[in-house]
Amino acid sequence: MHVCNVCEEKSRVGMSMTVNADDAMNAGTTATRGSATAPATGGTAAPATANRTGAGTGIGSVPAQEARGLESVVAAQSRLGAVDGTAGTLHYAGYSIDDLATQASFEEVLYLLLYGELPAPGQLNGLRAELAAAQDDREALALFATLPVTGAPIDALRTAVSALAQLDPRAEDVTPENARRTGVRLAALMSVALAAVERRAHGQPPVPPRPDLGHAANFLSMLHGAAPTATATRALNTYLVLLAEHSLNASTFAARVAIGAGADTYAALTAAIATLKGDAHGGANRRAAEMLREIGTPARVESFVEEALSSHRRLMGIGHRIYKTRDPRATHLETLAHDLAEETGRRDTYDVARRLEGVAGAHPYYQQRRLYPNVEFFSAPVLAGLGFRPELMPAVFALSRIAGWTAHIMEQLADNRLIRPAARYIGPAPRSFVSLSERGE
Repeated sequence: MHVCNVCEEKSRVGMSMTVNADDAMNAGTTATRGSATAPATGGTAAPATANRTGAGTGIGSVPAQEARGLESVVAAQSRLGAVDGTAGTLHYAGYSIDDLATQASFEEVLYLLLYGELPAPGQLNGLRAELAAAQDDREALALFATLPVTGAPIDALRTAVSALAQLDPRAEDVTPENARRTGVRLAALMSVALAAVERRAHGQPPVPPRPDLGHAANFLSMLHGAAPTATATRALNTYLVLLAEHSLNASTFAARVAIGAGADTYAALTAAIATLKGDAHGGANRRAAEMLREIGTPARVESFVEEALSSHRRLMGIGHRIYKTRDPRATHLETLAHDLAEETGRRDTYDVARRLEGVAGAHPYYQQRRLYPNVEFFSAPVLAGLGFRPELMPAVFALSRIAGWTAHIMEQLADNRLIRPAARYIGPAPRSFVSLSERGE
């Protein structure tokens, strides 16, 4: 077994991490702020407070600097994800996302993020065996059969992750190695839970996992009840690779905050899933899919864009807090969406997305603000091409990001400290208490 780099040494040195606040900050009719890419130098944030009183109130201390949404604030150091929003590049532990998307399996990327190196064949087989063993859990399967199916699938997934802690006698072991074990366990069981919930929502019985299939193919098999095509397997595998890690996005930050407070890995991952649901983060793929479905045909795209601008409506999936060029992940997703459309013959969502990118890309409003498709824009036609309804899409995102979340939790545990930003007090100045009888009617 490869020795975990995070467990071996504390993460005091490495690539600087930026606080993006969300993974896919959609922009539309309001101008976005400038690039949030952190400076390449320096790995620690400025002191949180200065020794001076609040802004004219006489209460509290004033933060030395303010950054709305923590934009451009460097809050940690990491060896995991390097995002360059100006160049439009993304690397995992030094490896280009372009190479990983075209050559690696999700299991290889999971191993890379957890251990810092790509696995040798024996190490990869060991991880696959660990994933398969984790899915053979009767208690967990019984739990999944009790999950409500009337709400959003990501809500059921969040509940499942929280409840699985009560079936794990080591849940409160907050060591990096146990975080790794927990993350692998949940990477395996989250796909089983989500497939079971989605099938039950449509009146279908759960399909057992197949240990002979890879991670992506296994999920498709459990969801649809049949072995997937090679095109579908490649599409989902690449999607999982592309979304596995993205620096200090909102959900990853939430996980680190929970760990910094002394919570266990299950609690941190529950917080991460809850954060991922937001429409400014993982929920954007659902909203992008709904928007593309609303447009309906390529012929309606131009009028839809003009209506969106006049009504101050965002184009979901266009614009990003970090990237000021085309999201590097979108290029791969566009290819996958095309291939799925060709195989299935269901072209509507893909054709509308292509036309929308062209119209928005040629419009002065979006050009001037450097608003380009983000990862969610072409995630929508890919996931739709795989037969996923829009409500399911944010939860599928979680099946990928569990890799990055777990790796960041391990880094946080290796050099843990409570994450406690300051706030500038802007309330009333000091005043005297007035008794109830003297406050009037």
